[in-house]
Amino acid sequence: MGIDIRQKFHLEPNVGLLNDPNGLIQYKGIYYVFFQWNRFEKNHTYKEWGLFTSKNLIDWNFKGSAIIPDQEYDLNGVYSGSSYVINDKLYIFYTGNRKYENRRKSSQCLVISKNGRNFLKKGIIINTPTKYSEHFRDPKIFKGKEKDYFIVVGAQTAETKQGVIVLYRSPEGENWRYISELAISQKYQMVECPDLFSIENKYILLYCLQHRDNEKDIPLKSFAVYKIVDLDEATGRLDDNNLDENYFMMDYGFDFYAPQTFKDDRNRRILWAWMSRMNDDEEEAFAKLQDSIHCLTIPREILIKNGRLYQKPIEELYRLLAEKIEIEKQSDNQFDIVNDRHSMYLKLKDIASGQDIDWIVKDEIKINYSYKKKEFALYRLNWLINNWDKKSCDLESLMDLEIWIDNSSIEIFINAGEKVFSSRIYPKYQGISISGNLCGDLSVRNIDK
Repeated sequence: MGIDIRQKFHLEPNVGLLNDPNGLIQYKGIYYVFFQWNRFEKNHTYKEWGLFTSKNLIDWNFKGSAIIPDQEYDLNGVYSGSSYVINDKLYIFYTGNRKYENRRKSSQCLVISKNGRNFLKKGIIINTPTKYSEHFRDPKIFKGKEKDYFIVVGAQTAETKQGVIVLYRSPEGENWRYISELAISQKYQMVECPDLFSIENKYILLYCLQHRDNEKDIPLKSFAVYKIVDLDEATGRLDDNNLDENYFMMDYGFDFYAPQTFKDDRNRRILWAWMSRMNDDEEEAFAKLQDSIHCLTIPREILIKNGRLYQKPIEELYRLLAEKIEIEKQSDNQFDIVNDRHSMYLKLKDIASGQDIDWIVKDEIKINYSYKKKEFALYRLNWLINNWDKKSCDLESLMDLEIWIDNSSIEIFINAGEKVFSSRIYPKYQGISISGNLCGDLSVRNIDK
């Protein structure tokens, strides 16, 4: 296997397993990134909320445990949720998980903090309605265009086992009333991690569709998508409530899930996601020699362009860019880059029309764009079976590429964030070697972190 997989500029704890980003918020000038955490083992047997904080989105402080499973209603896990500032207090909503003789009981719970350091549990605020199974979780709060607050919850119908999103309303953030079944899937058995927010007077619905084996009660396949919708706040109705159609992928890579957004004091909509879709065998092998596993994506600003979501790295990240790396140009319009570090930044612009791209990160990643096929593809060397796995998307034209490589990940932003590929990689060498064809203006920088 490889060497150092611990990331340089991505958020990850020192020990244990990280998954969903939770409770993203800026509170009293501090950015808070809570996350699902098992601090005892590198598996999913235990869940609490860990916490990172920062004043500038670059320098982070790991605060350890923030919300732990210590009440009757959450003894089997403090599951995902969200935060909002109400009356100068931090309101945190999460799913408490309890199991009785292997039967799950989910409750939506409230925590309030006056200072961002001490977290007082207020108990259950939403019990699961009888028409839904106990797969009822991931409350995400947002403020309406008037004065009320809303929460969306991912759910599953009790009788038909279909994935749905439900909507609640509150005048003050503590007493919640069921409003509607906001949207439903006919094809998928569960919807996780919904997020509903507005940009430029349009609502964006993020959600994760999940296939489940309902007999064994296990997930089989899941992925993150979005659609642009209109919400009638008075009735709690969407103009498009079919979760199976008219959606777009949030990310086309191997590792991206459970995205969550918030708005900061600069009016930016910022997103983090969990950077993993590994199965159990991949997880075990990936972190075999490490104390921790998994990380979050880099933070991204979300914009609407041409009726689609665009994702771009937040501007603060560019402060990490250090000295330029020399590009060795070959006579046949090829290039080679050799660096003793494994983290670097690449920017390719002014790509000539009609050009293909064929790059390789030695023994780890291959990047390809076929102008004839109109396809962008990312190939990753599978660290279990040593074969090349492929992820791809349709792409009419390629104008620019921005690539952030960390010790064990790659994030590719295409055409200023029109499409994104996020993937973990297993490094085989301490440094990095990249080669390919020069089809535009290429610059490469080290990342100082």
